[in-house]
Amino acid sequence: MSEQQATARAARQATTIGGIAALVAGLLTAVLGTLLHAQILYVGQTPVIWGAVAALVLAAAFFTLAAVYSERIWAAALAGTVAYGTVALMSFDTTNWLIVAWAQRQVMFGPALAGAVWTFGLVASTVVALFLAAAVLRRRR
Repeated sequence: MSEQQATARAARQATTIGGIAALVAGLLTAVLGTLLHAQILYVGQTPVIWGAVAALVLAAAFFTLAAVYSERIWAAALAGTVAYGTVALMSFDTTNWLIVAWAQRQVMFGPALAGAVWTFGLVASTVVALFLAAAVLRRRR
């Protein structure tokens, strides 16, 4: 096998590893973050949505890990896309009484806020993960 073929094979393997790492990170984040975001602490009548914030930190960490592990920056973006898509699909379940839509914020403000922060905060976590992974990967080279 020539050096050029070996380099091409290593690149294909890294791409495969990046794709698998991104899929695992995205699905794991969607499931664990969805479970975690529902943790709400009430101080009087004010909801403290610490679970949603913790879920977003977890998401950024998983997305960064996928990119750094595979040494492919796009793995963070793919993981974020997979997580966001999975969370969106889970939220379409209209028969699940545990899902509190933003439209119900007048009745259940804390859970509605936590759900909105979790869902839309995934985009911000993905961007943060891209910057973190870029910084780590730049230092490695």
